Order: sequence, then structure tokens, then C-alpha cells
Amino acid sequence: MKKWFDTLSRTLFLYNFSIRSRLILYFLFLVLLPTTIISITVYNKSTDIITRNVNTSIENNLNLMQDNLAQRFAAADNSMIALYLNTEFADLISSNRPTDSTGIINELAALNKLLENFPGSGTPGSSFVPMLYMLNRPEYTQYNFSRRVFNLDLISLKPWYLSIPPRSDFTVVGLSSLDSKFTLKFAKRLFGIRHAQLPYVGLLTIDIPVTEFGNLLEHYKPTAGSRIYIADQTGTIAISPDAGLVGQNISTQDYYSHMRSTDDNRAGLHSFRQVMQGENMLVSYIKMPDTGWTILSFSPVSELNGELASFQRVMYIAIGICMLISLMMALLLSENISAPIRKFIQSMSHAESGNFNITIRYRRKDEFSYLFNRYNKLLQQIKALIDKLYVTELRKKEAELKTLQAQINPHFLYNTLDSINWIAINHNIPEISHMVTALSDFFRYSLSKGRNIIPLRDELRQVDSYLQIQQFRFQDKLEYELEETDPRLLEECLVVKLSLQPLVENAIIHGIQKRRGKGKVRIRVECPHEILSVSVFDDGVGADPERLNQLLTGKQQDNLSYGIRNVHTRIQQFFGEAYGIRYYANTEDGCGLLAMIRFPVVTTWDEVMEDVDDDRSR
Repeated sequence: MKKWFDTLSRTLFLYNFSIRSRLILYFLFLVLLPTTIISITVYNKSTDIITRNVNTSIENNLNLMQDNLAQRFAAADNSMIALYLNTEFADLISSNRPTDSTGIINELAALNKLLENFPGSGTPGSSFVPMLYMLNRPEYTQYNFSRRVFNLDLISLKPWYLSIPPRSDFTVVGLSSLDSKFTLKFAKRLFGIRHAQLPYVGLLTIDIPVTEFGNLLEHYKPTAGSRIYIADQTGTIAISPDAGLVGQNISTQDYYSHMRSTDDNRAGLHSFRQVMQGENMLVSYIKMPDTGWTILSFSPVSELNGELASFQRVMYIAIGICMLISLMMALLLSENISAPIRKFIQSMSHAESGNFNITIRYRRKDEFSYLFNRYNKLLQQIKALIDKLYVTELRKKEAELKTLQAQINPHFLYNTLDSINWIAINHNIPEISHMVTALSDFFRYSLSKGRNIIPLRDELRQVDSYLQIQQFRFQDKLEYELEETDPRLLEECLVVKLSLQPLVENAIIHGIQKRRGKGKVRIRVECPHEILSVSVFDDGVGADPERLNQLLTGKQQDNLSYGIRNVHTRIQQFFGEAYGIRYYANTEDGCGLLAMIRFPVVTTWDEVMEDVDDDRSR
């Protein structure tokens, strides 16, 4: 189980978070996960219920609309049957064709009168416009007083007439036009019912203005922003509340193509969603079995899902409140646990920097209290051990240095060098005299009566004596320069003894001696930002500064870095790790190496004040 949990934590990248962040995430996860699952389950269930209710409502509306249209069509059929069964009308269409013009005119006038007096309402609010087309009445074309009765040849080649099924009694022809207005045309074949052979005598049609059906569609809209219209078999809009849409063909529209591709001839409602003019719409349609027409409904999903959107807002608010409460509880819990840990880490950072005087104060009585008490005792023990070790090491270094100095009897050395100097003067050999004098000064400043911290003036004099001796050795190959320095720095600033001479020696042996021709060593003293900086420039063959810096701080040692590393260590022992030696490329001379020593600006030191004027009195 633990292995599985660790794998899950790595998968969630929780190992990269702090304990406080992990506690917050865990707590939020434990609270929000069940809340989210319950909310999503309820939301999905509610969505299904609301969606079914919306689909049922739309289907009921479209079915009611279909039934209402069927009643309107049946009313038109009943009106045509009523006229067809009218005694006078039946006698006129069943009688033999008149043989003279008077009979033709009388028949035309009688039929026109019956059609003019045709009842104009099959249902309340409806107005019918009947038309009669008689078979074999070419004489009707000679008389133009009738607007209702015509010869059948007038429409015999019309597509709508040819599309009427031969055995059909009552037919819904479809969209037509009368007096520049769109109408729905209905047709009924007529037979001579008073004639023994029941011959086909003509065609009766009725035109009903499309505007009479607009209110019917408007009444059954699912929402205020919905649109409903009826299209015939060719995809032409036959009925619509918007008069501007009547007569338009929608067969090229994407939604109509989707309807045709998914049409499985199943009865009932079909629905799908379609983006129309940038708005998500629910397209619903139902087929009218008798006519083959399609009732289409277009409803904005945003309006249909009004209740769902309200429920969704309530759900979001509930989840938001739960998240806020969970976050507050998680913050409180994580703070109670992580605050002692942060205090512990802060104390450890101070201890890491060498400050062991920090004591963690914790008032609660829990596991952290025991941990902090033990930790405080451990810090005190470590501090005592470090103090003991530091004092031991310091005394060891001082003892080693004093042992080295004791090996040389200063008075014997100075007297011997002074004798050599007088012999050189008596024999008129100034080179030996100068060299012995420089060597005497070099040893005098090197010994410095056993002191470890000396004035900068004495350190520079010791280096100057060393460079004079090396110049005697290398003759014209070596040149050196001590750049002018502020006298106040020379008199007041204190440095670690024998810190410059190893750098100068390293520059001569590994830089100047290996190059061709004359080389130069320059020493510069600066004091920027309260830091005493002593730089040793050489224009020798150079070396890799990065490698030398690594030798100063790394564990790897060699003979080349031993003396310099010793100087670096002694400086840090006296003044801290922020100071010491650093190597750079000599960019001023274009070649060679730059060794820079950084000291703090120190003007007093107990070890120096005892004999600070001793050398001046000599």
C-alpha cells in the first residue's frame, strides 16, 4: 500500500512541494473529490432529466402542431366534398358537354356563381379560394368573365398537376402563389356522380393564404427565441411565421444535409445540435406521414437549458463555498504543522552558518516540543566541541609557527649578515652588499618577532626585499613595480604576515621564468567599499584561473598549490571565509595572471599593539 502511495505521489509531482503545500493539497483533495463526484453525478442526472423533459415538450408541441395542420387539411377536404356533393354543382359537372355557345356560357356562369358563393371558412378564421378546371372545355378560354372556372388544359402540363397521384382523391399540392401572395394549394379530382359511367370531369382546387398558418406555428414555439417552419419534400419552406422565409429552399443548408444523412425513416421526433450564425441551436424535426412534409424547430440551447444553467450556478456556488471552507481549514491545519518545521529549518540555517547560540522556543506540549528540546541540547554540545576544537587548532598553528621561528636565532642571523655586508663593502663589491642587505630586511620582516598580523607597510617592505633578491638572481629578465599607495593605508591597515611573498614567488617561478624575454611583476593596493585589496600582476605565460581557484577551495592538492593554499587558509582563519585569494586573467597587460588578496580593513590587533613601534626604534 505504501509503495502504491509513493508511486501515486511521484506521479502527482508532490515530492517537489513543501510539507505545507502538500498538506493543503491533500486536504483539498479529500474534501473536494467526494464533493465534486457527488455534484457531477447529480448534475449529470439532472441534465438527463431536464433534457428528456425538453425533448418531450418539443415533441408534444410538434405533434400538436401536426394534428392541428391535419385538422386544417381535413377541413379543406370537407369543404371541397361539401361543394362536390352540392346538388346543383353535381348536376352541372355530371351533365353532358353543351353543344352551343349559349349552353357553354350558361354552364360557365352557373359554375362561377357556385364557386363565388363557396363558403369561405372551413374553420374559424380561414378563407378558401376555390378554382375549378373542367375537362374538354376549350370554349372557356373565349370568355374571360370568370375568375374561378377554367379549362383543364390550362394546368395539364403544370408540374404540380402532373405530380398528383392518379388514384388520389384529396391531395395537398403544396406552396403556390395567388395574386402575388403565397398560398397552400389543395386539389380534388372530380367525377360525374350523376352520370352512369362516373367519368373524370375535372379538378377542384382550393388556395389558403399561408399567413393563416403563421399564428399556429408561433403558438407552439418552445421558447421565445425559437423558430419553427414547415418544409415540403423538396426542402422549400411552405409555412413560416416569418413571411420573408416562405418560398426559400433550405436543401443546401448544413442542418438539412445532416437531416438527410441521418434520416432512418423512424417515426417521431429527431434532434441534433448545430451551430447556426455563431449560436448553438437544438434542431428538432418530425415527418408528416400523409404529406411527407417536415416540421422543423430551431431552439437556442441557452434558452432550453435555463433551468440547467440555474442548477449549474447553484452547484458552482456550493463547490466554491466548500472549496473556500476547505482552503481555510487546510491553511489552518498546515500552518499548525508547518510553522514549527519552518522554525526548525530557520534554526538549522543559522547553525549551518556557524551561529550555535540560537535556541528554539516552543510552548506546545507535543512531539515537536520533545524534538526541539533535544535539538537545543545538541546545538549546545556541538558549540562546546567546536570551541574546543578551534582553540586546539589555533594553539597548534601558533606552536608550529613559533617552533619554526625558534629554529633561527635572529641575533646570530642578523650579526652574520651584517659581517658579510661589511666584508662586501671593504672589498668594494656593492652587489653583494645590496643583496645581503635585502636578505637581512627580508628575514627581519619575515620573523616580525613572532607576530601573525603585521602592518601593510612591513608586508610590502618584505616583498620589496624579496623582489630585490630575485632581481639579482634573474638580472635583466625580471622587472617589478610597487604602485603608489595611500600612506594612510600603509600605516593603519593590518594584514596576515607572509601573505604576499608566496604570490610573488609563484608569479616569478611559474609565469616570468617560463616566458621569453623580460617579464614584469606589479603590486597594487586599493581599498574599495571598506575592503583592502592587494593585487599581484604578472605578464608571464599565464595559467587557468578557474583551475587555480578550484585548487584553493577543493580537496585536491599538489606541490604547486600548497603554499598559496596555506596563505588562503591562514587569511580565512584570521578574518573569515569571505576573504582570501582569488585568481583572474590579467586583462590589463594582455597576458599573464592576476592574483588578488582581499582583507577586511583592520586597524587594531592585540598581538600588534605590544611592539607596534619596535621596528621603528631599531
